[in-house]
Parts: sequence; structure tokens; C-alpha cells
Amino acid sequence: MGKTDTIKDKEERDREFREFMKKLDEESKREEGSLLGDITTSVKKHYEGNKWDHARLFGDRRSDYQNYSDWGLDRVNAIINSIGDALKAGDYPSKKVPGSDEADPSTIEKAKEFLGMFAGDYSLIIARVQALISGTIAQFSVKSDVTRKSELRDLPLSGGLHLFFASSGKVYKASEFFTNQMIGSFQIVFETYMSTDEARMIGLQQILATTDRELAILNDLIISLRTAQAASLKEIMKKDMKDYQSTKAAYDLALDDTKADRDKVFEQYTKYKDVTDTVDRLYEQLDLTEVGGPSPGADAIRLEHLFNGWETEIARRYARERLAA
Repeated sequence: MGKTDTIKDKEERDREFREFMKKLDEESKREEGSLLGDITTSVKKHYEGNKWDHARLFGDRRSDYQNYSDWGLDRVNAIINSIGDALKAGDYPSKKVPGSDEADPSTIEKAKEFLGMFAGDYSLIIARVQALISGTIAQFSVKSDVTRKSELRDLPLSGGLHLFFASSGKVYKASEFFTNQMIGSFQIVFETYMSTDEARMIGLQQILATTDRELAILNDLIISLRTAQAASLKEIMKKDMKDYQSTKAAYDLALDDTKADRDKVFEQYTKYKDVTDTVDRLYEQLDLTEVGGPSPGADAIRLEHLFNGWETEIARRYARERLAA
């Protein structure tokens, strides 16, 4: 991430603004350190509580500054997609995956060993991460008071990978530099760990259950944005109608971004659920000999006759989990 072109231009021309941004940078670094401390505590609780092996694979901390006339989540999403593409290709350690060059070689090898399981879940994973991080930051696109809000989350990904991320945002009124504008300062700190114990313990059912909860969070965020929009516009109508259109546009943009991310997650989630629901419904009629299960007879339905190539792999994986339960 970084700074929008509007902010960069202003820094070049205005000494007082450079001093203002210097103070924001200093505060951002302190906030990044605080968020990393929260993540470290969460990591310890997660792995020590489950008595699982674990090692850091990659991580990074970033701050971003946006003037509200240039609001957008493109840079945030670009970082998420870059990391996801590198993981999918096994392209680590590399600069594409920040911090992966510091990982122990044995951790890299373990992650690549389980890559086959991860690669199949790539689209769902990226949609989940992008939606939750972007959804958190989108809340500040319409914030009108100077407050800070921080969130800490962790997501089991797949193949033993587990993402821990913390985000924070604060809005600064900078009317002396930008007429009727504010600057948003955002911090994202993320750490990804690898655990062979978790790879064996966390299955498809748990990942889908977690995703279901994430969808509920995003739906709740959409409702909150709509509620805040109605309250803000009602207040503006009493004070100054000239701000009505710009305020409504800011809320609409945040809502559109959040709904689009929610829909991406739901699309990927539905693909998995369609397969697992079908396996559940036809379980007694399926030929599961290829995954170590029984066959109900000559009329048993083979998985590859019921699903396409990708779906068949998901069905086999889910059937193995059911048989092991």
C-alpha cells in the first residue's frame, strides 16, 4: 500500500502538510507494532492451546493513506491477490510473498508438501481474505468523526496454512489542507503460519463452517452501513443539503464494495456446499471404495460419474472426512 497520488502531490508542495504526514507515519508505525503484538498473542493461544506444531511462513505490515476524494480499495486487493497468486504457484520464498524469505527452509518444504490441498481451495481462500480485510477498511470510507477502530481475526486456510491478520483505521480531519475532505490512515498486519498438525486436523467441514460465519459477518456489516447511511443522510437533511449527494455516494461505494466481496465469497462457498450437500444426500448410494469406504452394490454411484473433475476431488476429500469421523 502507500499513499494516493493526491496526497503525494500535496506533500511535494506543502511543508506543513509534510509535517502532518510525518506525524501520521509515526503514529502508524506505533499502531503496526501494537497490532503485531496482538497477533503474536493470538498465534500463541491458537497453537499452544491445540498443542500443534507451527512455524511462521510469511508476514508483513503495511500502512496506507487515502484522501477521501480518491477513495478505493484497489491497492489493498492487489496485495491480497499477489500473495494468493504466489502461494498458488508455490512461488515462495519470494518478494511476492512478503516475509517469506525469512521462513525456515523446512517450513517452506512442509507448505509445498501440502500445496495440492491448498491449490484446490485457492479461489475460496482469496475471496474470504479479500472480503474480510476490504470489508473492515470500507467502514472508514464514510466515517466522519476522528476515531480509531481495530480488528483482529484469524482464518484457517487449507493445507495447514493459517492466516492471522489485524487491521486498524483512523480518520483525520485535514480541512486546512483539503477543503471539506478527510484523510484515512489504515494499517494491516498479517502473519501466516504452517502446521502439519493443523493440516491433518482441520478439514473441509471446518473450513466451510468458518466461511459460513464470515458470510454472516459481511451481511451484518452491510446492514450496519445501510443503517449508518440512513442516519447520516437524515442528519444532513436538517443541516446542509449540499453535502447530501457526496455523502450518499460515499456510502453507496462502500456498500457496493462490501456486497461485491460478499458475493465472491458466497459464489465460491456455494460451489463447495453443492458438492458436500450432494454427497450427504446420496451417501448411502455412493461407491466409496476408492477412498477406503464401502460400496452398496452393483448399482452404486461412482463419484466421477456424479461430479466434474474439480468437484470429484472435493467429493473424495469430503467422503474421507466422513469416513474418518
